[in-house]
Amino acid sequence: MTIGTELSCFDCRCQGESHKATGKPCQDYSLSETTAYHTIAIVSDGHGGTRYFRSEVGSQLLTDVTRKCLAEFAEGTPAKVFSGKPYTAIGIGETMPHRLQQLFGAIVVGWRNAVMEHADHHPLSDDEQAIAVPQNEHDWEKTYGCTLIASLRTPSYWLAFQVGDGKCVALRADGTPYEPIPWDDRCFLNKTTSICDTDAPSRFRCCYGGIDTAPVAIFLGSDGIDDSFGEEDNLYNFYVQLAKGFSQEGHEATVKDLEQSLPILSKRGSQDDMSVAGVYDSRIQSLLLQLVQWQVGRLEVKRDEIENKTAKTWRSIIKGKFNATDKKMAYNDLTRYAKEKVELNDRIKKLKQEVS
Repeated sequence: MTIGTELSCFDCRCQGESHKATGKPCQDYSLSETTAYHTIAIVSDGHGGTRYFRSEVGSQLLTDVTRKCLAEFAEGTPAKVFSGKPYTAIGIGETMPHRLQQLFGAIVVGWRNAVMEHADHHPLSDDEQAIAVPQNEHDWEKTYGCTLIASLRTPSYWLAFQVGDGKCVALRADGTPYEPIPWDDRCFLNKTTSICDTDAPSRFRCCYGGIDTAPVAIFLGSDGIDDSFGEEDNLYNFYVQLAKGFSQEGHEATVKDLEQSLPILSKRGSQDDMSVAGVYDSRIQSLLLQLVQWQVGRLEVKRDEIENKTAKTWRSIIKGKFNATDKKMAYNDLTRYAKEKVELNDRIKKLKQEVS
């Protein structure tokens, strides 16, 4: 391994605020592990609809199956297959390397076998049968339906893949956040592709590359996380803050803080279950300045947008484009812009103090 030799991983999850109110169990599951040969992070989000009443079991089984398949993949795949390869992202319908097709097929088959075994030991009750309403031999699997995001890093290469919603966010060596896995347009609002779909093997998206292309950190989050942030920059900032924690406060303190903050985020945000897992390497220790610079840059963009809105509103007032009512609203807007600008300048100042 040529970069970021020391690897760390983490995972945590929380029951959503809405699930607490209705007595519904946490349907997310997360897992991470590191060995001398591989480091793995996995998040699975069970579907919340009435039809998917065993999805909390489905997500746990999927996480377990995926961990086993990834460990076997890492052990059985010659390093030369991915070593030295450039960063490559593959979306829906694009040609997938044969070994990855085999991996994804093994995960789907392994999950179906696992839920079949669970169903054999825990048969559906009459009431559950009525809810499931199977139309074909695979429809009963939908009661266990869930999504999947996972990553694997070895001494020679890294990869990440996904089926369904949620977001994977990585950090480049310069501290810039990005989404390495292509998006699936079928995941929209409350609809998502799933491991329980009959065409699930063809719905996997992925990315991979040699170790020299590996991100400093890769974070996996269920949709309860990204649904809590309106703008993409806000989601990125969540993970940048997490990376800053690992850089400044250390691993244990940052994971503990994350575990405490997720229930608060769920209450204030999506109110959904939340799962986060990730892998980062030793380069994160020297990334604080770049992370702060990214945060400052995004705030400065917002400040510039407010200044442009302020100037435009003043020009309209001066040119007499508003009637009395609209003019009053324009002055209210100017007051709000001024307050937002002060708040942004204060945040920028505090961020710069972190690295001064």
